[in-house]
Amino acid sequence: MTQLPAVSLAAVPGRRLQTIEIAKEIEKKGFPGIFGPSLGDSLSLCNAIALATTDVMIGTSITPIYTRNVTDFAQTAGFLHEVSNGRFRFGVGVSHAPALNRMGITAGKPLGDMRKFVEDMHAVPRVGDMPPIVLATLPLGLLVTQEPGFLVIYQMPMQTAQIASQSQLMMEPWT
Repeated sequence: MTQLPAVSLAAVPGRRLQTIEIAKEIEKKGFPGIFGPSLGDSLSLCNAIALATTDVMIGTSITPIYTRNVTDFAQTAGFLHEVSNGRFRFGVGVSHAPALNRMGITAGKPLGDMRKFVEDMHAVPRVGDMPPIVLATLPLGLLVTQEPGFLVIYQMPMQTAQIASQSQLMMEPWT
């Protein structure tokens, strides 16, 4: 039997409650995951889906690391990990200049900022267990981390396989 893909789901104003109902249907139909893109507040969407479902994996893909402070991210991620019974995956990335410019945010150095973000996330006290952090990555250098997963973006399948073989990581489904 062919495995269904994970689904990308965004909650837009005026349709947020309907989006949660759609998430319940996605779970009933047996899709393995629901991931919220950076459009809107995907962490809030994940929170609502976590409370409305029981089995489907949920996560962000991708939350820009510059939009909140690390303590806020860590508290939210720890909360989501707990209330979802471990179904939450925290996908993070640096985003890109046009999107950050629209928000009035100036990015630093992507590689250093991502490493510092992950270190700082794990250093925040009293947040409980943390979910797996999935790194959105272009450069191979980001893969040198203690985190269990990565999401290769803007790459052709052949390039993705090459990155995986060079990183000595196993490409596994989100499960």
